[in-house]
Amino acid sequence: MQDTYGSGEGVVSTILDRIRATARVELVYGEERRVGEKTIIPVAAIAYAFGGGAGAGVEAARHNGHSEDGGSVGGGGGGGGSVRVQPVGVLEVTEDGTRLVPILDWTRIITTALTGAAAVIIVRAIFRRR
Repeated sequence: MQDTYGSGEGVVSTILDRIRATARVELVYGEERRVGEKTIIPVAAIAYAFGGGAGAGVEAARHNGHSEDGGSVGGGGGGGGSVRVQPVGVLEVTEDGTRLVPILDWTRIITTALTGAAAVIIVRAIFRRR
């Protein structure tokens, strides 16, 4: 179904085209840097999320509670998305070889630990009441 705002497939297709235009290897692998005898290459994880849709409808005009020919036509469409870039680590290139040195996300680690501890405390409190 095609309306003034385009089809749902058209909205999603437009979003995908924009994502394809921005999805480049440079987003995952950063510019290499020389540090002493090592070459360092930043590495990131990229996540895309998107959605879109469109709709249209026709409502018959009413006169004294009875339907008549004609009426109003409504339609709409929209979409959106996001890109998340998160550092993963660095590739360390030396004469001896290449290795990935991970970047630890201490905020995530601490948050997960605190959430787990809170869950254990809550479960214990629930079972002690029984």
